Amino acid sequence: MSDDKSGGPSSSSEPSGSKDSDANESSNGPQPGAEGGQRSDSRQHDQAYLHGRKMTTSGAMNFNREASIDDLHIGDRHTHYYTYTFAGEGGDLRAITVREDELKRVRKRYMPVQDYADLLEGLAQRRLLVLDGEPGTGRSTTALRLLDRLAKGKVSSFGAVADLSKLDESRFEERTGYVLKLASSQAEALNEWQLDHLAEVVVAKSAYLVLVCHRGVHRQQLGEHVLPCPPPDVDGLVLKHLSEELRDGDHDVAQLLQQAYCNAGLRQSLTSNPRPAEAAQIAALLAQMADGRLTLSDVEVGAGKLLRKQVDEWFKELSGPANALPEAIRLTAFRISLAVLNESEYDIVMDAGTTLAAKLLKEMKGEYAVKSEESVFTDDHAVNLPASRATTRDGKYSFGGLWIQTQLVMFRDDRFPVVLLSQLWHQHHKLRKVVLEWLTELSNDDQPMVWVRAAQAMGLFCSLSFGRTFAKQIDPLAGAEGEKGEQRRRFAAIALDQAARDERMSAAVFERVQVWRRHGNEHQQWTAAAALGYDLGLDRIDDALHELRVLGTPAERRTRSQETDSGDLVHVAGESVANLLAFGAVTTVLRQLTEWTRSDRQSIRQLARASLSWLIYLRGYDRGVLLHSAGRDDRLGTADREDWPLLLTLLEQDTARTHEVAELVRWALRSRDPLESVQHRFRRWVFAAEKDESCLRALTAFMPRLVVGRDDFRCLQHLIDRMRRDWSDPIDETTALALENSIHAHSERTAS
Repeated sequence: MSDDKSGGPSSSSEPSGSKDSDANESSNGPQPGAEGGQRSDSRQHDQAYLHGRKMTTSGAMNFNREASIDDLHIGDRHTHYYTYTFAGEGGDLRAITVREDELKRVRKRYMPVQDYADLLEGLAQRRLLVLDGEPGTGRSTTALRLLDRLAKGKVSSFGAVADLSKLDESRFEERTGYVLKLASSQAEALNEWQLDHLAEVVVAKSAYLVLVCHRGVHRQQLGEHVLPCPPPDVDGLVLKHLSEELRDGDHDVAQLLQQAYCNAGLRQSLTSNPRPAEAAQIAALLAQMADGRLTLSDVEVGAGKLLRKQVDEWFKELSGPANALPEAIRLTAFRISLAVLNESEYDIVMDAGTTLAAKLLKEMKGEYAVKSEESVFTDDHAVNLPASRATTRDGKYSFGGLWIQTQLVMFRDDRFPVVLLSQLWHQHHKLRKVVLEWLTELSNDDQPMVWVRAAQAMGLFCSLSFGRTFAKQIDPLAGAEGEKGEQRRRFAAIALDQAARDERMSAAVFERVQVWRRHGNEHQQWTAAAALGYDLGLDRIDDALHELRVLGTPAERRTRSQETDSGDLVHVAGESVANLLAFGAVTTVLRQLTEWTRSDRQSIRQLARASLSWLIYLRGYDRGVLLHSAGRDDRLGTADREDWPLLLTLLEQDTARTHEVAELVRWALRSRDPLESVQHRFRRWVFAAEKDESCLRALTAFMPRLVVGRDDFRCLQHLIDRMRRDWSDPIDETTALALENSIHAHSERTAS
C-alpha cells in the first residue's frame, strides 16, 4: 500500500489492562512521564479533531483572510429580489405606496410558499392576517404578493408604528392593502383583543392589513388571525429567479442549476436552507456565469461571501439600544460558542456560550454589567437556533470508548464557523480579546470535544495573525506545566497544526517547530513532537520523521551532567510516529521503523520501541472513525473493524505487508522492557479477538509469523498463560486454545 491521506490521527492512551480497556484509559505510555496527564477518551479526541479540520480559510473560503472584501457585482436590484425592505421608518404612521415596478418584480419572481392558498383565503375572509415566520425567510415578500392579489395593485407599507392603537380608520384608504412589520417586542406583546380591534378598522374601510412578525411557539395565543409563513422551496426559488434573469437568452436553465449542484461549495449553499434573498443572489451569480462574466469558481466564492453579510447583521445587533445589549451579547456568545463547537451537544455549546457571555458582560459599563442576571434571556432551542440559523440532528459522541446516541447542534451551513470567527477577528478587536481569553480557559476543560475544538479555533486565529497569536497565546501554552500541563501543550500543538492548514502559514509553523527542537526547553520540545503527529507532519512526512528522530532521542543531546528524565519526549515522539502511519503514511513509516530497529544506537532503538508500542495499541477506529466521517472510501476495510488492532486491519487489506509488519511486532515483543508495556498492549489484540470471531481468525493467522525461534514461542506462550490465569479478566479457554494451537503448529513445523 502506498502512502495516502485517507485516515486520521489518534491521541490514544494506555489501557488499564481490563478487557474493556477504553473505559479507563490514561496517557501513560511505554515510558510514562512525571506528570502522567490524563486523556479520558482518545476516540472523542479523534472525533473532535475531525470536525474542526474544516475550520480553515483555504480554497473558496480564502476571502475570509482579509478584513474587508469587494463584493461581486450581482445586479443593481438584487436587494429586492425576494426579501422586500420597507421604506419609511419614521414612526409617523404614514403609509408609503409600494411602487408598481417593485410589485411587477415580485409577481415575476415570487415562489409560492407551502399553504399559500390558505394564506390567501384567510386574508380574503378576515381582511387581517398575521404572518408568522422567522426573519429573512421571505415573509414580507409573501405579504406583498398576497396584498397585490387582493387589492389589485394598490399596496402601501407602514413604517415603524410604536402604538398599534393609533391605527384608526383615518390611516387607511378604501380597498387598499397595507403591510406592517412588527418589532420583536411588539410581536411578543401582541394580543387577540388588539387584532380584533384592528380587524374592525380594516373591514370598515374594505381594506387589507398584513402584520409581519415572529411569534414562534406563542403563535396559538393569537387565535385565527395568525398563520405560519414558511420559507419557499429553495430549488424552485433559484430556478424561478434564474429563468427570469435569463429570459432574453438561449440558455438551458435546468442544466445550469445541475452544474451548480456539482460544485461542492454551491451544493452546500443550496442545500443548507439559504435565505430567499441569498438564493436569489446565487441565481444572479449563475446568470452571470451563463453570460460568461464569471467562472464557476467565482460563483462559489460569491455564494460564500453571502454568509459574511449574515454574520455582519448578527454583529450589528451589538450596536442596538442599550437595554437590548445584554441579550444581544448572550446571543452573540452562543453563536461564537457554536462556531467553535459546531456539531456538538447543545448543552456543551450552551455551557461554553454562557461562560463567554459572562465574560463579555463583565466588560460592559454601567448597570447591565452589574445586573446581568436579571436578563430575560432564555437558552431555549426555539430562541437560539432560529436566530443563529442552526439546527439539531441525531448523532453520537464517544464516552469512555463507547458511542452514545445524542442530539447534536450545528449551523445549517458548516461554513458559518469560519466566516463568523474570521469576521470577529478582523472587525471586532475588543471582542476578540475576550474570546482569546475564553479559548485559553477552555484548554483546561476535561472534554476533548471542547478543548480540541477550542485549540482549532485558536489555530484559525493564528493563521489570520500568526505573530501576535503565536507570541501571546500559543507559545505560553507550549511551555505549560502542572496538573493540566500536558493537555495544554497538546492544545498548543493542535492549534499550530490548524494554523498550518493556511498555506501561507505552513512554512512559518514548521520553522517554529524546528526552533523548539533546536533551542526550546523540554516542554516546548514535547509540544513540537506532538504537533508533528497531525496533518502538519503528514504534509512534510520526511522532514517530520527527521525532526521526530531528533526529538525522540533526547539522550543524544544531553551531557552526563544533564540526567533529567526525558521519557516523556520519547513517549510523545513515538506516539506521533504511530499517528502518521494511521494518517496513511504507511510505506514511509514502516520503512523508517525497520531502519530504526536495526540502528546501533540504543536511543534510536528505544524510539522505535515506543513507536511500535503505540502502533500495537492503536485500533481500527483510530483510522476508521476519521476515514468514514469524512466520507472517504474504505480503502483499509475498517467499516466493521473498528475494534480490531489497527495493524491487523492493514494486513487484511494489504497482505503483502505481512512479513514487514510481523518483523517489527516480533522485534518489539522481544525487547526487554521493565514496564512490559509492549506485551501489555499486545494483550488488547487478544481481547479484541475474543469478542470477534473474524478478528480471532486474522490473529491466529498472524501469530505464527511472530515465531522464528524457541524464545519467540516461549514469549507468546507465556503471554497466553498469563492472560488465561488473569485474576480479574481471564480470556476464555476457546480463545486461548486457538492461539496456542496456531503457535504450536508453527513451532512443530519449524522444529521438523
